[in-house]
Amino acid sequence: MDQQILDYFGEFEESTRIVPVKYFFFESEARLYAARLKEAGIPCFISNANVMAVLPLGGGGGIGLHIREADLADASRIVARLDHQKANGSRNDTFHDADLDDIEYQRALNEPPMALKAGNAWYWLVIGIALLVILRAFLRAAGVVESWRDFF
Repeated sequence: MDQQILDYFGEFEESTRIVPVKYFFFESEARLYAARLKEAGIPCFISNANVMAVLPLGGGGGIGLHIREADLADASRIVARLDHQKANGSRNDTFHDADLDDIEYQRALNEPPMALKAGNAWYWLVIGIALLVILRAFLRAAGVVESWRDFF
């Protein structure tokens, strides 16, 4: 796949019709579909990506993926296969091939931060001091305690 800065068809006949094959809400998804089409040898381009990034209007998605009308049958099969994979969640996000390091990393991501663990003494000490200060403020405001020495 050649890397070009701008997507275009290059040279083509003037009678060639350009048709949209699919519309997207997100440019990243449109780029993935376009990469699959280019991988299969189908020239394509994406339209309205900048406008939809600045002014998302909703509706049916405004970012278009366009191809030549002659490639519509092949492109439709590829797009349908990608849509099916997306709908059925057939990504490789299972843990069947994970090693112990991967499992430990995922476990560490799901653990609460150190300050929020129930067994952490510093956490409970700070919470206790904060509650005592708040209680003292309420008692002084109610006139029960005159100074901090009366509190203890």
